[in-house]
Amino acid sequence: MALTIQAQRREARPKALKTKLRKQGRVPGVFYGKGKDPQLLHVDELQLARCLQQGAATSVIQLQLDNQTYPVIIREWQRDELKNKLLHVDFYAVEMDEPIDTEVPLVLKGEPKGVKEGGVLQHQLHEVEIRALPDRIPEVLTLDVSGLEIGDTVTLQAVKLPDGVKLMSDPDEVVAAVTRPQVAGTDEGESEAETTTETETVNG
Repeated sequence: MALTIQAQRREARPKALKTKLRKQGRVPGVFYGKGKDPQLLHVDELQLARCLQQGAATSVIQLQLDNQTYPVIIREWQRDELKNKLLHVDFYAVEMDEPIDTEVPLVLKGEPKGVKEGGVLQHQLHEVEIRALPDRIPEVLTLDVSGLEIGDTVTLQAVKLPDGVKLMSDPDEVVAAVTRPQVAGTDEGESEAETTTETETVNG
């Protein structure tokens, strides 16, 4: 069942109005889309937070505005990390029969062989741009890295896409790598210099 969020219109007033709305537990936002004039609105902060926690950031939700319901995606939102408060949200209207471009999280699965042998896994890419119909957008994409050994890298080409999903990011972009651990004090130049100094001291 699609998530639903209720919105109310707001006027284009100075910054003071946005501040007042936030103090009332409301989040100012904008509703726009192809062939639609942007509309200013505000939504309940707790309801928006619950929607985001339940995957609304990568799926279609139902926006209720002026007694009408619109399928939308949350294109962008802003958060005050220090106060843990949502500050702004953009709702983008979608047509269910038209593909859209969006970003979804990329999650690594499994423990690489190289990590078991002492290597370090570096996760370099966390989001991927895709194109799909709104109801085909996956919540996440996963990549199995259990076969990676020390010195191996893996690119987006290895990500298995669900049916109806097209990759828009560069397929040659590196997703993850397993590197050798860097141990402090093992630099060869420093070791040789220390050995030479110790020898001269003993001989002297």
